[in-house]
Amino acid sequence: MESATIRRLADLNRAFYDQHAENFADSRPRLAPGVARLLADVSPGVRVLELGCGDGKVARRLARDAPPALYLGLDSSVAMLRRARRYCLAAGALPPQTGFALADLSAGTLPLSPSSFDCALAFAVLHHLPGFETRARLMADVAARLAAGGRALVSNWQFTRSARLLGRVVPWASVGLTEADVEPGDYLLAWERKGQQGVRYIHLLDLAEARQLAERAGLAVLDVFSSDGRSNQLAEYVVMSRV
Repeated sequence: MESATIRRLADLNRAFYDQHAENFADSRPRLAPGVARLLADVSPGVRVLELGCGDGKVARRLARDAPPALYLGLDSSVAMLRRARRYCLAAGALPPQTGFALADLSAGTLPLSPSSFDCALAFAVLHHLPGFETRARLMADVAARLAAGGRALVSNWQFTRSARLLGRVVPWASVGLTEADVEPGDYLLAWERKGQQGVRYIHLLDLAEARQLAERAGLAVLDVFSSDGRSNQLAEYVVMSRV
């Protein structure tokens, strides 16, 4: 995918979340079941990096159940980060070792100084990054920042398993692009709630690609399971480890 298209799609998603941050987050007041399942296995006192932290639900759950030695949440949306700080403060879940930072993950690298984490989280975020090479570079950078034996916990939205969600697919022409501009598995999905409307870029990141990303990053796949939604199949969770 050309860099100009990557930038265009990344900007589309960033504008979506900045414009609809409050309404969108209100529609998802609880952690997804699969996320809660994985967080239950995170030990207190570890160093946690979260990509696409959104409005801080994960940070609040960790602060309550397994306070980390360090938590850093990254997101591309100023509005989401503002909400994350506000809600964490209100919950008393923003101790000195908890931080949030603006980051353009579509660059394919982490805007961090050399650092080491025990756990990297990427829940419902990789499917928003345009281009396989973008996702591969980012996962390699994440892997390089994991301590020996550190884990990467990832979820990927499988929206094509829902006829209702498939009905929200809109043509590329609506944003001035064509099928030739994007990669297989790329979609535009419409969103509407309480009178607000928007469009997001989504990549259908299936298990085969998840395994490919892990291999490219030098990570071993330890576990895979499906969860979420009425069907319990709307997301695939992948647990990876630095060898």
